[in-house]
Amino acid sequence: MKLHKKSLLVIIVLTVVGALLIWAFLGGRKELAKEQELEQPVKTPSRVSILDGESVVTLSRNEEIKSGIAVAPLQPVSHQEELKAYGTVMELRDLFDLYNSYVAGKAQVGKATASLDASQREYERLKPLHENNRNVSDKTFQAAEAAWRSNEADAHAAQEALHTINVAVRQRWGAVIAGWLVEKSPVFNRLRQQQDVLIQIVLPQDIPLKSAPQTALVQTTNGNLSSAKLVSPSPRMDPRIQRMSFFYITSTQQGFLPGMNIIAYLPAGSRYQGVVVPAPAVVWRQGKAWVYVQKGTGQFIRSEISTETPVKDGWFVLKGITAGDRIVVRGSQLLMSEEFRSQIQIGD
Repeated sequence: MKLHKKSLLVIIVLTVVGALLIWAFLGGRKELAKEQELEQPVKTPSRVSILDGESVVTLSRNEEIKSGIAVAPLQPVSHQEELKAYGTVMELRDLFDLYNSYVAGKAQVGKATASLDASQREYERLKPLHENNRNVSDKTFQAAEAAWRSNEADAHAAQEALHTINVAVRQRWGAVIAGWLVEKSPVFNRLRQQQDVLIQIVLPQDIPLKSAPQTALVQTTNGNLSSAKLVSPSPRMDPRIQRMSFFYITSTQQGFLPGMNIIAYLPAGSRYQGVVVPAPAVVWRQGKAWVYVQKGTGQFIRSEISTETPVKDGWFVLKGITAGDRIVVRGSQLLMSEEFRSQIQIGD
């Protein structure tokens, strides 16, 4: 009887353990199924389609607003053909040293002139007294004359020294910049305060120009653009290059620093009709520049543009897009991300 009870108890325990194992197994499979379901790639609706062999990104009006996409029509622009040249932002320490010497020389001229005026007046006062019954001794009169002659020589020497400095400035920097220095021009003060910089632009070889353009567009190696104004031809030729060069002046706001090499675009030649693509509209991929053109309501197609002709606000473009085309001026990067996201198989 006792053995029967023990067997029954064992059977009950085994049954309970088996039931628990089955319940745990089924529960584990359910959890695994949930995890696998969560790990499945989220399928988002594609906004990209193919039209006439081109990828078209299509957005609803609400999606455009939420994404902050802005579109604007391109306006026709006339642009003159440009000559590409190279230049350097000038180090002006030598010019400022000459200016300091000029200021010191001018002060010396003033001092010598004042001494000359005083000694000359003293000489002229004593001369009639000396001639009239020797009311002034010969020694006093001769000392006054000697002082006058000495001060006259000092004044002449100071004038010559000042003239030499002026000539040095003209020979190195030209008559225009020398005039700035002599007249204490506001333009020269901006150079001294590092608000402007002086750029020397060298003309390309075998490109004759009757005169340098009054304006130029200068670009640093990091792409910053700035308008520059002609100052004057350089009075010297670099013996290593043997080409004509010109001085231009521009603001330091775009990060121009002494010694920096720059690219210059000089207007010369024919004029062409095209459009200006603003810089914020351009996106880059694989070294190429692209813009998105609106072809219909909410439809955008990517179009490659040339960046060979930079202008102050972007790039002048002759081909690919035309005046009247509506391009995305804000949000182009979002459209590119959407276009190429559709080409990625999520979960691979």
